[in-house]
Amino acid sequence: MKPGLRGFFDSMEQYLTRPGPDALERLYTAHPGWDAPRSRVALYGQMVRHHVTSTLEKLYPLTRAGVDAAPWAELVRAYEASSPSRSFEMNHLGEGFPGFLADEAARRGLPDFLPALARFEWTDFAVYTSMEPVPERVERLTVNPTLAVLEHPFQLCAYVRRQGRGQPEAGQELALLWRHPERLVTMFLAANDRSLLAVKMAVEGLTPSQVAEATGVAEADIRAVVESCVADGLVLSP
Repeated sequence: MKPGLRGFFDSMEQYLTRPGPDALERLYTAHPGWDAPRSRVALYGQMVRHHVTSTLEKLYPLTRAGVDAAPWAELVRAYEASSPSRSFEMNHLGEGFPGFLADEAARRGLPDFLPALARFEWTDFAVYTSMEPVPERVERLTVNPTLAVLEHPFQLCAYVRRQGRGQPEAGQELALLWRHPERLVTMFLAANDRSLLAVKMAVEGLTPSQVAEATGVAEADIRAVVESCVADGLVLSP
């Protein structure tokens, strides 16, 4: 790319990520003789900023609900300036938002659970859109390949289920998120003995009879656990 064209795109990036009353004039001053209609360039800038804001609000609805309007607008502007979009796929501009929020939350006086919540919401989206192929048939018990695991010091699964009402309780949580192979929706739960047993059996190739013999738990109960997790799509069965 020619230096002049590179310079133009650099200045356009500054125009889009550093809005202000004089942003448009700075852009034209940087390129004397450029005769593009100011109204169209201003409209383009407004459109791009709208897309950034609307995309973040779509990806992070519960995180957005936890921040007042003015601080949220400032947060979006700061994120846009630090992480300008590079992908044609708009949703990807939100990928770095949880990390950005983790760096900014305390300084901006935001609730301490918001970075973990944003990471949960991004993982929800990433699991839903995962390109990881889910086999139609398996030879033995298999972990759903879209499974993602998050650990955080808040009870976020319950908080997300009640759609952000109240405040999440403090407490270490291991969250499992995966896409259901038939319903094609993101499933999630706070890991418990049943879900972890099914995952362990799939990873280690254990059979219900082997687990029953090792633990003293009735084989029928072990099978019931596996069948429940298969129905939820957490593990796949032959």
